[in-house]
Amino acid sequence: MKKLLTFNIIQTEVVLLIIGCATIIYHYFISQISEYNQMIVLLGLVFTIGVPHGALDFLVDEQNETIQNKVFSMKRFLVTYLTRLFVFSLFWFLPWLAFSIFIIFSIFHFGETDMNKFVKPTKNAVLIYFTYGSFILSVLLLSHLTEIKYSLPQLDTFLKTNNIYENLNNSSNAIICIFFVLFIAVTFWQFKEGNIKKISFKHIGLFICLILILKYLPLTLAFTFYFALWHSILSVRNIFNYFKEFNSKQKLTIICTKSVLFSFLALGGIFLLYFILKIFMPNMNLLFALLIMLSVLTLPHLTVMHGMYKNYSKALN
Repeated sequence: MKKLLTFNIIQTEVVLLIIGCATIIYHYFISQISEYNQMIVLLGLVFTIGVPHGALDFLVDEQNETIQNKVFSMKRFLVTYLTRLFVFSLFWFLPWLAFSIFIIFSIFHFGETDMNKFVKPTKNAVLIYFTYGSFILSVLLLSHLTEIKYSLPQLDTFLKTNNIYENLNNSSNAIICIFFVLFIAVTFWQFKEGNIKKISFKHIGLFICLILILKYLPLTLAFTFYFALWHSILSVRNIFNYFKEFNSKQKLTIICTKSVLFSFLALGGIFLLYFILKIFMPNMNLLFALLIMLSVLTLPHLTVMHGMYKNYSKALN
């Protein structure tokens, strides 16, 4: 079982990184991808891969409840899920606060998704998740500050206050290095404590390649690559392996069939939220709207996935 998981991990990640490297080569050496086409790629992959991967949450939560010997209730799941979604959407009336909370949630969620397979389920695992996620997002955001400034004018207004943008721009490389050092230090400490599984040179090479892709792709393509491809596809793979570990009856075709309805419901909810946002923020551009819509889905999704990773980690250790 574990050999199969390792092979799938390497195979999936290699394919995704080849796509990322090929995109860099095409953009810089063959034909520069226009902002319009970048946005088309972003929307296409978010709606066909990014959002549907969250549509599996009800199946994951059902499995979580089963493992904990609880009776799953679809009604309770929907009420809890939608309440969390609605509450967080209200935070966007204060964009700087909502964005800060979104970043913190994303740091943990990305760290848990990418590092869960290497970390034993100890109380210190959260330190690795946060330092890894902080490093990943620092590369993704601080390497593209100028693009963020022009692509997200609503956040630019906040960044201009107290010279935040200028300070971040002047020290972006230093901040990235600090997060990298923290991640390496925590990882080495936990490795010495026996809480990290063996990491091969192949994994290190894949990690370096991922960082270079996030740094050198334009902002929109970098976000597309990490969220819509890397994070979403690896999350779906982890979900399938989770069912394989605990519920062999959940076949791939059954999982996909059950998720179709929720995918359409999620997409319908996103479009409804977009039109509501346009009423309150008429000058909002499409990228900022997408940021809000994805962020409000993050909290309920993170909660469900965290339960899955806790169960899965215990099973593999």
